[in-house]
This record gives sequence, structure tokens and C-alpha cells, in this order.
Amino acid sequence: MRHLIILLMTSLLLFGCSKTEEPKKEEQTKQEAEKSESKPETEKEAFGDSPQAADDSSLTKPGTSHEDDDGIVTLLKEAKLNETKDIGPVEMKIESVRVIEYKPSMDLIDFFHGYTHKDEKKFPYVRVNVTLENMSDKPVQFAPVSEIQTDQGQKVTWENDFYIEELNGQLKPGEKKMGSLGFIIDDTDPAKMKSLTVKTSEVFDKDKKKLEDAETFDVQFK
Repeated sequence: MRHLIILLMTSLLLFGCSKTEEPKKEEQTKQEAEKSESKPETEKEAFGDSPQAADDSSLTKPGTSHEDDDGIVTLLKEAKLNETKDIGPVEMKIESVRVIEYKPSMDLIDFFHGYTHKDEKKFPYVRVNVTLENMSDKPVQFAPVSEIQTDQGQKVTWENDFYIEELNGQLKPGEKKMGSLGFIIDDTDPAKMKSLTVKTSEVFDKDKKKLEDAETFDVQFK
């Protein structure tokens, strides 16, 4: 009888453990799936909608517009650059550069007062779609766009990126980032603009030692 009681208690204990471990395993699997789904897997996903701007992904021709809860966007110009450069340990590609006219919704007007002349209710901006990857086994510091300069002399620096997708800063060993940066060019006439330059930052190691000079991408619009 004593052996039977011990056997029953052992069976109950094992059954209880398997029951408590199963939900944990299911929850872990669910969390991993959600984490995987949250990461952009394609360029279309990575270069999609922004919380700060109306969605321009459906605009394929200059002159076309789209309106949603964030406002109205009109595609003015686009250069499909598809240019890759090795900047020290960083491999960076500019997929495309778009010039867009944006009329924000009323609830976003105040957000843009820090980026534009305060009386502006619509303005042009440049959207840069980038992919960058740290090809080394050490962390680096890098900003894909440190400055944009239009052919009309306007310069806009990395501090004025309103897309705020956290593409600047540390790149872990082997880490890859994809996303967009947005820069308002309200002192430039987009209709007359035929080119601009995109300048990256220098590449630094974790001790702020420079590893590579900055690079420049020349963007031409038709």
C-alpha cells in the first residue's frame, strides 16, 4: 500500500509539472511569433507608413495624392537610386529618395511647428529609404543621413529627421536596419529642384574612435 501511495503521489507531481510547463511553453512560442511579426521582413514593410506622415506607399507617379487620418500627401519627384556603398564596416544602401508635399491633419500641425516656419500648413519634404548593416563583429556608431543639401543651397541635418525611426546610433555586430528618414525642405522650390546630396556621418567605434570618413550620395531627379 505504501508503494502504491508513493507511486500515485509521483504521478500527480509529474502531471502537475507538465500542466504548468505547457502554458509557459505556449506563451513563449506566442511571444516569439509576435516579436518576429513586429520586425520588417521586406522593403515594402520597412518603408511603409509613418506615425508622423500620411501613407505615401500607394503613390507611384508624380502628381498623385493620398489622404488618410494624418493628412494629404502628394508625390512630387522620385529617384530610385538603389545605390550601395561600403563605409568602413557599414554597408549602406539608399533604395529611393522621394520629394513629397505634405498637408498634415490638424492634430499634427503643432508637432511640425518645431520643424517648419510656424505659419505653414503644408510643406515639401524629402523621404530617404535606407538599409544599413554592420558587417563587422564589433559595435559601431553611425547615422545614415547626417545632412541633406538641395541644389538650391538648403541644408538640413540629422536633428531635423521627423520620421524618428531610430536608425541613428549604435549598430550591433551583424545588425541590419531598414527604414526611412524625413527632412522638411521648406526653403527649397521642389518644382525647380533637380538634385540633392545625402551625406552620411563618419563611422565610430564604441570608444568614439573614427573608423571611416563620411560618404556622399548624389541624387538626380528627372
